[in-house]
Amino acid sequence: MPFDHFDLIAGLYNWTAKFSIPAPLLDLLALPPDSLLLDAGGGTGRVAEALGGMVKEVVVADISRGMLGHAAEKGLEMACTPVERLPFASSTFDRIIMVDALHHVFDQRQTINELWRVLAPDGRIVIIEPDIHKFAVKLIAIGEKMLLMRSHFLSAEEIAALFANHNVHVRVISDEFNVLIGVEKVREM
Repeated sequence: MPFDHFDLIAGLYNWTAKFSIPAPLLDLLALPPDSLLLDAGGGTGRVAEALGGMVKEVVVADISRGMLGHAAEKGLEMACTPVERLPFASSTFDRIIMVDALHHVFDQRQTINELWRVLAPDGRIVIIEPDIHKFAVKLIAIGEKMLLMRSHFLSAEEIAALFANHNVHVRVISDEFNVLIGVEKVREM
């Protein structure tokens, strides 16, 4: 099994990586209060904790046991699993969020296909990733390569293109550091 950087840094990450909800996120998610939300690659549950009171139920899925230990301390539902092989039935989740995690997965295309599979009709996925066009993010990408992390940063256009084979409506919003890619699953006719 490869070395897991996230098990090693879980405590520090939980302590330092706080999450404030950006206004565009709520617009892209349009959270119904009775919805089931998946926090894919959700680590310590920082995003799930912030959004949890807005939905009926939230589940954190992550491969790192160390990170999920902190999610458990917050009382969050969780699944220790790679996001490329989620243990959920098709069309389970009304909304899916993936924050600062897509660049860490082993197979980005398979991840998108799996998120799509577990997303309910008329559901929404929002992916937030550091904007690789920003100089600071390029430095982070180099740093993660030097630490032998499996990071592979994509541009917003490349992330949107991963959904090309699906019936979707895509919106991209940029801020000072991140891109938010909102994908709405259009019901098949």
